[in-house]
Amino acid sequence: MNMTRNITRTFAGRRWFALAGFGIASIAMAAAQRPIDDHRAADPAGSVEIINVSGKVEVEGWDKPEIAVTGTLGANVDRVEITVHGQRTTVRVISHEWHGIHLGWSSEPTAARLKIMMPRTAALIAQLVSSDLATKGLTAAADVQTVSGDVYLVTASDVRVHSISGDVHVQASPQSTRLNLDSVSGDLRLEGGTGDLTLNSVSGDAQLSGGHFTRMHLKTVSGDVSGSVALTADGQLEAESVSGDVSIKFAGGLPAADFDLQSLSGDVQSCRGHAAERPKFGPGSRLNFREGAGTAKVRAESKSGDVSLCAD
Repeated sequence: MNMTRNITRTFAGRRWFALAGFGIASIAMAAAQRPIDDHRAADPAGSVEIINVSGKVEVEGWDKPEIAVTGTLGANVDRVEITVHGQRTTVRVISHEWHGIHLGWSSEPTAARLKIMMPRTAALIAQLVSSDLATKGLTAAADVQTVSGDVYLVTASDVRVHSISGDVHVQASPQSTRLNLDSVSGDLRLEGGTGDLTLNSVSGDAQLSGGHFTRMHLKTVSGDVSGSVALTADGQLEAESVSGDVSIKFAGGLPAADFDLQSLSGDVQSCRGHAAERPKFGPGSRLNFREGAGTAKVRAESKSGDVSLCAD
């Protein structure tokens, strides 16, 4: 009995010590946070580059010919460098490293949490690791590359996003005529947009709403493709998934197009009630039909999922 009590007291003491140590470390990290408030001139016709490892970055456009960087720097951040080379302004977060390897801390007290105001007409270039990005009020192109962070863009121009292990959500305007969204391990969501769209996802779902496109190329490996879009009279849509469903609704009715729908081991259907053809031997089903003059082209395919096209 005494031995049991001693063991219990020992573990209780170690637990108290661990909790106390954690509390002291948390207080120390919070105390290590420093504010930043830096302003520099920036060309409204140029570009702003943001480089950050760990944290969160919020970007907003304004009408001033300058960039303002505010927020807090955690214990894992040495400093923020702002440099100007010609028309490009670069904001680089310098973090602690050990023999060139980032320590990998990502907790809130140790990371950089920045609010960046930039000329709304300047292009945005962002390279982020373990850092979320949110933008609004920008009217020029955005080029974003991120690893292990979510991206939320509100934009009025062209967009290119490449994400590894993070969700991507883009709200695009009618002036966003070229959109290229690529995710290795995360969901993709697009609202609006026109012109040309390329969307690729390896292990996440892709969802569309409200866009009006001329060219669309949608591809997932193990995720679903779904949403409501409109296609121009001479537009082209290609959608394919290896192991997910493809389900597209066309706003305003089916376009005047030639349709080619197929699945190796899933169902194929359209809201017009056309019957899919199945081969006498082997798996698969295919549906071909023409709507109206057939000036547009629509092709949708899934290896092991269902394919469905209809009018919204």
